[in-house]
Amino acid sequence: MLRLAFRAALLDGSVYEEIREKQETAFSALGVVLVAGIAFGMGIWGLIRSPAQQGLDLDQNLYLVLAVSSIFTSWVVWTVLVWLLGRILFSGREGYRVSLRSLGMCYIPLALWLLIGVPAVGAALFMMGAIWTLAAGVVAVKNVHAISWWKAGISAAVGWFWAIIAAPLFLVVLPLTSGTTA
Repeated sequence: MLRLAFRAALLDGSVYEEIREKQETAFSALGVVLVAGIAFGMGIWGLIRSPAQQGLDLDQNLYLVLAVSSIFTSWVVWTVLVWLLGRILFSGREGYRVSLRSLGMCYIPLALWLLIGVPAVGAALFMMGAIWTLAAGVVAVKNVHAISWWKAGISAAVGWFWAIIAAPLFLVVLPLTSGTTA
């Protein structure tokens, strides 16, 4: 699982032929997305949990679950948008399932979101993980759908914005900040 994900993170386009041929990579992609979701959830949890707290706070655990589920939702949203743009609009080659497996492998850089609570570098690591995921997504779309770089860039970027930026922002970060300032 991690071998394929790290190759995808290193922008190795040849990994997508292996993902295309092996349907069981869907479980690996699911695992990668789960790792990214847990990293994001733990990063959010670390932001809102104070060192003096001892017990489990229901609100904090709810944010953990919400963060993990927002990453899973983002995976599906990104795949739908890539499939609609790449396959239908730009005459891409592959279907939804191959796109789902391929984009799932691109989520490993989001493991950096575990460190979003680190002072001075957390926000930079958040953006670095997001941009790295976009780059991996463009490579995935280009190789899976066999379309040009600019078509892959448009397909991946539109889905990436909604899935990696908007979904976590509106589902987790904004409710978190509005709940702590009240």
